[in-house]
Amino acid sequence: MVSSQAKIAPDPTNEAALGTGSMVSAYCVDRLLGQGGMGWVYRATNVLDKRVVALKVLRGDQLRLDRAIDRMMREAAILATIAHSGVPQFFECGLLEDGRPWIAMELVEGTSLQSKMTAPLAHDEVIDFVANVADVLAAAHKRGVTHRDLKPDNILLTPNDPRFKLRVIDWGIAHHFAGVRYTNHNEAIGTPTYMAPEQARGGEPDGYCDVYGLGVVAYQALAGRPPFLGATSVEILVQHLNRPVPALAPRCPDAPFGLIDLVERMLAKSYEDRPSAEQVQTTLQQLRCEATAPTYLFYSVDGTDNGTAPIPRQILEGNLTPATSLMRATVPSNED
Repeated sequence: MVSSQAKIAPDPTNEAALGTGSMVSAYCVDRLLGQGGMGWVYRATNVLDKRVVALKVLRGDQLRLDRAIDRMMREAAILATIAHSGVPQFFECGLLEDGRPWIAMELVEGTSLQSKMTAPLAHDEVIDFVANVADVLAAAHKRGVTHRDLKPDNILLTPNDPRFKLRVIDWGIAHHFAGVRYTNHNEAIGTPTYMAPEQARGGEPDGYCDVYGLGVVAYQALAGRPPFLGATSVEILVQHLNRPVPALAPRCPDAPFGLIDLVERMLAKSYEDRPSAEQVQTTLQQLRCEATAPTYLFYSVDGTDNGTAPIPRQILEGNLTPATSLMRATVPSNED
């Protein structure tokens, strides 16, 4: 199923403010795609350069919420700040006549990670998407930006996109260390299932809470369920705060040890014990290399296994000339 920044269909009880053909600056509204966390999302075309965009407009019901306009304009600023292909490209923003802000950004069409997580994913798929998300997060963290709401709904897979294989979307509650704080201290903000312990306490967010959230997503992708479930948000948050994360290996015994170890370190209760997003990306890149590296065995010229020079598997299994004095060897399988 194709998804975009409009994560859910529009609520029929609400009236969309903009109809087909409406103009917002140089953008002509083509159609309503749906709604995100704070606004309507439209497909629109710039009449000057014919660029097709996602046009996000604050919903009317959000105007009653404290600082809703500030938060949406902050999202625009953050999109413009993070120069990474894994973040929707920002074009421009402005205000409607009624005071509601709008953002024109790259229209992302892909598959929501959430829609793929009806069953455990293959290990190589998990390694790929976690490494790519970590790459995006590392770029954001270097610029002082914390997403704060990493979850499968906010990851769009775009495997055929030459620019990048996914997009991390919905930066509406992201935090910038140099910006104004729009939540009170001791106020938890985010999605409870993916919330780091320090977020649950309402502490100052930083990049390590994003690493924890990504760790929950990775755990769910491997095990088929997140580490903590509960009937209420409070019940889930209490587990994040106090309960050890259930061991991952028994739930996916075929997964590489390095991947299991990394995910469990990402879910450490103390942020000081977690890797950074950059370290996550580096570790997974090493796992990718190890998975694709050729197998070498060491043989001496008399065919014993005490040689010092590596001989590739394909040579050992191929035809060797008598002049080499190398004996043909049976290469053990990975299971031996």
